[in-house]
Amino acid sequence: MRREDLKQEYDIVIVGGGMVGATLACALATRAGTKTLSVLIVDSQPPSGQSAKTGEAAPTHASFDSRSTALSASSRLILQRFGLWSQLDAGVCPINKIHVSDQGRFGATKLDSAGLGVPALGYVVENAVFGAALNAALEQQTHCAVLAPARVTSASPSANGMTIELTGDEVGLSSQPCRVAAKLLVVAEGGRSPLCEQLGIVRSNQDYGQHALIANVGLSQPHEGVAFERFTTTGPLAMLPLLPVAGEQRASLVWTLGADESEQIAALDDATLLARLQAKFGGRLGRLQRIGARAIYPLSLRVAQEQIRPGLVLLGNVAHTLHPVAGQGMNLSLRDIDALVEALDDASNGDGALGSMATLGRYLAAREADQSLTISVTDGLTKLFSSDAQAKVWLRKAGLLSIDLIPALKRTFGARAMGFE
Repeated sequence: MRREDLKQEYDIVIVGGGMVGATLACALATRAGTKTLSVLIVDSQPPSGQSAKTGEAAPTHASFDSRSTALSASSRLILQRFGLWSQLDAGVCPINKIHVSDQGRFGATKLDSAGLGVPALGYVVENAVFGAALNAALEQQTHCAVLAPARVTSASPSANGMTIELTGDEVGLSSQPCRVAAKLLVVAEGGRSPLCEQLGIVRSNQDYGQHALIANVGLSQPHEGVAFERFTTTGPLAMLPLLPVAGEQRASLVWTLGADESEQIAALDDATLLARLQAKFGGRLGRLQRIGARAIYPLSLRVAQEQIRPGLVLLGNVAHTLHPVAGQGMNLSLRDIDALVEALDDASNGDGALGSMATLGRYLAAREADQSLTISVTDGLTKLFSSDAQAKVWLRKAGLLSIDLIPALKRTFGARAMGFE
């Protein structure tokens, strides 16, 4: 899409065309009241799954290093309502069991999908497959346009919503930026949002003093759909099951390290790193045979002090960036999207303006309890399981044993892990 194709006004402008922003655009089309809404996605990167230079489709098959996202059982139901789940099957690995343990200490919690009466406790989805499904769905929607690569440089309130200034060299907006109007502006451009800074939205920041090492690991034996969360002296270490590639078993590694340790770990050669990882994780997946491309990033809890304003709503990491323990980030965002679409559906059917505080206030009121609980639980787990203080050691030992031995507690823990409570 280029400058000449832009309209002067859209019902909804979404800043950020990643998984959160694109999922919202797809979800809007599934509600009867919102099918006629005009939507513009503005993203600083070319559309997911396309070449930056040619716009042609990029390969969407899995490679050993394919990145992935953990989705809860409740997220599957949400994506089914959005009409997206059927297109994800090729890149989904079900989580049949979850094993939670504390390194070097007695006590563990084990969850089994059969014991809880569900097809799977969750799913690990290849990001490339997720992106391809979103692109395919967006291409079928006449109500939604994508402007990329382009940027929103400023946004300001207007009588009917927001006025937005756009720039982008490759879409004809470099020499003369243009403005469009939106009844609702949705900011979903990730944790470091220049637009939020321009709007003066303050975000709290709690630095955990930790970094996450992300990589895929080759295994000597099948993982059998088991997801492992192992708490170590530096923080949680997760191994999530992935679909095999060329017959090779894989798991997605999320390893929490102390900030001072991460540089040292990053500098290790593969053999030394695998030996260090094997010592931390143990032999539940057999011998760890190889490690793929690594990424390391700092961990913090960041929460926007304002998620809504007249004509404005924040979604995804820009609203709340969580520690990766328990993999709740994308799942929380999907529940937010589901509630926002419902509120916008009500508004478009005559129960208020899209960007009014009445409409957005109903959305936020429906989400505050879940957001607060998820943030508190994630933060609490991080602090509880990243300490060697004796009181915390005994507390988590007792907690893991209690969950595993008391059926009612196990059901409650399982329901929360699947996103149903």
